[in-house]
Amino acid sequence: MKTKTVPLKSILLLLILYILQGVIIGFILAIPLYLDSRGAKWQEQGTFNFVFYPFSLKLAWAPIIDAVYISRFGRRKTWLIPIQFLLGIILFILSFYLTTLIEELKINTLTCIFFLVYFLLASQDICVDSWALTLLTNYNLQWASTCQTVGQTFGRFIGFTILMTFESASFTNRFIRKPFSLSEKSYGLFTIDQFIRFWAIAFLLVSFCIALFKKEKHNDNHLNLCQTYLSIFQLFKKKCVRQLALLFLLSPIGYAATYAMTNLVLKKYGVPKESLGLLGIPLIFVKILIPFCITQTNRPLTWYNRAYLPRLFMCILIGIYIYFTPYILFQWYFYPILTCLFILNESLIYLMLVSRVGFYARISDPCIGGTYITLLSMLGNLGASLTSSAVLYIAEWIKPDRLAYPLLVGICFLLGCLWLIMQYRTVLRLQALPIEKWHLSSMTIVSDDINEEPPETGFKEEEERRNMTDGVIRDQSME
Repeated sequence: MKTKTVPLKSILLLLILYILQGVIIGFILAIPLYLDSRGAKWQEQGTFNFVFYPFSLKLAWAPIIDAVYISRFGRRKTWLIPIQFLLGIILFILSFYLTTLIEELKINTLTCIFFLVYFLLASQDICVDSWALTLLTNYNLQWASTCQTVGQTFGRFIGFTILMTFESASFTNRFIRKPFSLSEKSYGLFTIDQFIRFWAIAFLLVSFCIALFKKEKHNDNHLNLCQTYLSIFQLFKKKCVRQLALLFLLSPIGYAATYAMTNLVLKKYGVPKESLGLLGIPLIFVKILIPFCITQTNRPLTWYNRAYLPRLFMCILIGIYIYFTPYILFQWYFYPILTCLFILNESLIYLMLVSRVGFYARISDPCIGGTYITLLSMLGNLGASLTSSAVLYIAEWIKPDRLAYPLLVGICFLLGCLWLIMQYRTVLRLQALPIEKWHLSSMTIVSDDINEEPPETGFKEEEERRNMTDGVIRDQSME
């Protein structure tokens, strides 16, 4: 199939939806830092970590979103619009009680509320991922990965970095109010309640606009609900899918401690949360640049393989540097070196992330797009969630507390090296498989771009026929 000019309207729509998703994900990622400020223990942080499990379990309801819909309203809009309206309403109500819940360390209540929010975000992610497959069917599907990564990255930057920085009274008084001769306040430019209220309204407005102005083209190429659930079992009959499942389920073990504990350890060592937010500013450029660098790659899984070992070594370097944080925190070089380490680490993280998501988009069967890509992404999410919860609970048992982080980083490094040795050739073999090996059946999918020409489905077959004909002619000439 020939690639064509990517439709900017489709790209913009996907970016907006992924940005909204990323804002709330970034906001929820910031909550543990607020809990730590109120004295939350490792075990309580481990309890709150269950909030992130819906992304690891969304395969359970993905077939419903894929197969049950109202044709007149649109296959994806049937679920996307109600989910986003519900998210907006819940976040708006939560904005009036969130500060009190955090100050009183209502861990169980916060976990239940944000578990529901994350459940709705996971459902929205199913809709947007599968919609991306049909919006970009006639184009290079690596763009689906790029939209997701860039959109979520920018959203997380807003939800985490912007929130951490400008919600801080200390930062705002020092760098904004004082230079402009404004009186100091006990709060930042906005409160956490105002921040989440603003984005609740944004969810409602975007949902309203999509419901009114975005039209979906009718598409009959899908399975019914029972067939969609059955397709999950049929996919797991494929050896390649089982190998990929094991690969992505175990791969996060190598960097679990660095992923789950780094910001919390820095906070415990006296790094202000607004400083943690500022560290994310230079990282945003890396996170946006990396996806565009490998947009045209045809071997995304190979890049995932290449980046794994360097990422393990970066975890060791970060672990060693953070271990000495109490001794060098107030030295002039502490933040520049920490920023450089984070930039290198984030480059590898996003290289692996974009490669992995790009591989999902390339091999997903469009007739069950939402379910297929959810199955694949669930594996990586589940591995990350399980390993993160495990290291947080184990950290509670390690005494003295200061040894927990470097010890767990070292253990994860050794396990990651073992994983790489065992899986390296498997990754290369899976990358080399033809895309047809990953599909249940060959079905033609209709793009949502109504003005687009139909895909050239017979291009490859016609080329093969011409090559055979040319070969026969050459043989006859030789005779």
